[in-house]
Amino acid sequence: MPNSPSLALTQFQNLVGRKFQIYNSLFTSLPFHRIEKTGILLSLLLNNCEEGYENKLSPSRIIEEFFDKHTSYVKEEERLDLLFRFVQYVERQVVLFDALEDAAFTTINDMNGPGTL
Repeated sequence: MPNSPSLALTQFQNLVGRKFQIYNSLFTSLPFHRIEKTGILLSLLLNNCEEGYENKLSPSRIIEEFFDKHTSYVKEEERLDLLFRFVQYVERQVVLFDALEDAAFTTINDMNGPGTL
């Protein structure tokens, strides 16, 4: 059980943060149909969003520029499909992080401390 905030943070980083990085990178490198490029494209979208926000572009313009620069998708159906895959991808990351956090809960938190039952 951690005695100090810095020990708790270190344990959190070891039991949750690092494992998340490992499992997430393994997940992104698996050759699943239609997902292998999703992680890379999502990173590119993040960069486009940051740059577009700094340049005061509208959300629609940011998305439009992303598709024009980084994909060959011209049909709305293709673009919506990729945006949906981004949502699925992020949901999977959230589930992975939550599972790792739950698995480490009793190690990271003092189960006999104040506020516990």
